[in-house]
Amino acid sequence: MDAFVTRLMSLPPLEPDREHELALRSRDGDASARAELIESALRLVPLHALRLGARGETLMDAVQAGSVGLIEAVDRFDPDRGVRLATYAWPWIAHSVGAVLCEREQAAPWSPLGEDEPPSLVTEAVHGLETTLAEVLRVRHRLDGTPGPPRSREVVAVHLGLSVSQVRTREGEAMRQLRGRLAKVVHRAEPQGEADPP
Repeated sequence: MDAFVTRLMSLPPLEPDREHELALRSRDGDASARAELIESALRLVPLHALRLGARGETLMDAVQAGSVGLIEAVDRFDPDRGVRLATYAWPWIAHSVGAVLCEREQAAPWSPLGEDEPPSLVTEAVHGLETTLAEVLRVRHRLDGTPGPPRSREVVAVHLGLSVSQVRTREGEAMRQLRGRLAKVVHRAEPQGEADPP
């Protein structure tokens, strides 16, 4: 892992009282308090980037983008709401990191099979699923026609505002129902009462 990323992850967190004090001062325009608050929270960026699946060169890009999200969160943070900065900053960091991961996935080379033949049976079967289940499949497997490989569950979670666990559960249920629907279609299409070929 990059030495810079390792150093960021080793930064110690602030004590709650110190964080609250710095946040109040930062809100009042104290630039040094703002800088200390940002620096102390930078460890969150690579942690979340790794959690969302960023690796290698993508990790550095994700850390840079996530840092911008963190700064935005620090500037909007209200310590009097009773929420720690780490909790408040998470969606800001995740959104910025997720944008980088989506860009990298869309730029990845891809050689689709049957590119000129849309999977109409699958698409039709997906339309019959519950909306929350169908949405996970559409985003993860690019059923809207967007070119590229399947998106990671982490990227789907960011895109849909879900946890990775929720994405995994909904995808599993959607695939179970989808297999059942497709099996019925195939069964109806099979010739009935004919002998097996020799």
